Amino acid sequence: MTPGSCDGAPCPSSEPADLCWHSVLPTAELEPRMLRKVRVAGRYVLLARLEDGTLAAASVVCPHEAADLSEGTVYMGAIDCPRHHYLYDLRTGRNRHPRDVYPADLAATLAPLPLYPVREKDGWIWVGKQRV
Repeated sequence: MTPGSCDGAPCPSSEPADLCWHSVLPTAELEPRMLRKVRVAGRYVLLARLEDGTLAAASVVCPHEAADLSEGTVYMGAIDCPRHHYLYDLRTGRNRHPRDVYPADLAATLAPLPLYPVREKDGWIWVGKQRV
């Protein structure tokens, strides 16, 4: 697979028919605790390298009040929103704070952070997006 092979071209037959992979960034450009905002199929996506080296891809928009999460901080495997310090787990999308301190009825109303499939291959970071 070469960088950009799904960008407008057919995806490999081994991929699900409704998912296409897009090369977005050379692997070396995202070190641990770094964030990058990249464009994937016309939309911004947040890339993060967690402290342990795990790669994550998520919506760049905070579900709470639409803050730009690329201005946040990677903190304990999560993204700390720069506006109100809501904390979203970058492995699950689950809100950790204030969810874990809210009463159960209020915690149930907190939307998760949308995540995207992400992988590294051939020196590139690839993000999977649903075909429309």
